Amino acid sequence: MRMRRRVSENFGRLAVPVICCAVIGYFGYSGIAGSRGLVARNDSQAELAVRQNDLAQLQRERRALQHRISLLNSKALDPDMLDEVARGMLSQSRPGEVAVPRRAQR
Repeated sequence: MRMRRRVSENFGRLAVPVICCAVIGYFGYSGIAGSRGLVARNDSQAELAVRQNDLAQLQRERRALQHRISLLNSKALDPDMLDEVARGMLSQSRPGEVAVPRRAQR
């Protein structure tokens, strides 16, 4: 009887500190290695840098395409651009000209 009382008293005294240590351990682990922890933050920053480079490349390509489209505007048609597009689509050339196909630029 005396032993049971001592065990139950010790268990009662240790329950709160053990629970507190478990909660602190859980949040500490989540703060370091969790889905939004320090390790994930470094991975997210590296992925963000890659995505920003991709975005910059796409924006450059978009500006180049918009410039070409503006040259083909029906109100102010650029004759050189029209000639370039027509020759490219029709694969025609003048006598004595040599056509060299180009690969698509990236």
